[in-house]
Amino acid sequence: MTDQKEHRSKASLLINPRFQGQVVAFIVLAGFFCVVVTAYFYYSYVVNSYDFILQNSTLPPEIIEERYSDLYNLWVSLSLINVIIILVIAGWSLFITHRVAGSIYHVKRVIDEVKSGNAKARVHLRDKDAFQDLANSLNEMLDTLQRK
Repeated sequence: MTDQKEHRSKASLLINPRFQGQVVAFIVLAGFFCVVVTAYFYYSYVVNSYDFILQNSTLPPEIIEERYSDLYNLWVSLSLINVIIILVIAGWSLFITHRVAGSIYHVKRVIDEVKSGNAKARVHLRDKDAFQDLANSLNEMLDTLQRK
């Protein structure tokens, strides 16, 4: 039974694929753009600084080469950490947009039910879903209309 529930929850993660996809894509693209620009400027600045310092030093070539290798490894490590952070934020935004899209989906479903003649339909959102105030207001309006 838990396998079905887990499969259902994963399958319904994209309630509104267009909306959720746009938000996640924007976050991922903006994040990758920031990583690329930051990495480029960081690496360029540090390499230029290293070039100036190391060209005027009396260090042997193998130590100079080792310094450049360390610099490159640091640059790659920082870039990978930033990419991982972006992916975590994108996953988190998918979860948040799921809460928003789910709420809108449930409100729309109740509106469609009322339009088709089911005056007893009400919006029931999960505690952590967005738009609780909207759902409560809609339910109160439907209660008022049903009493009249």
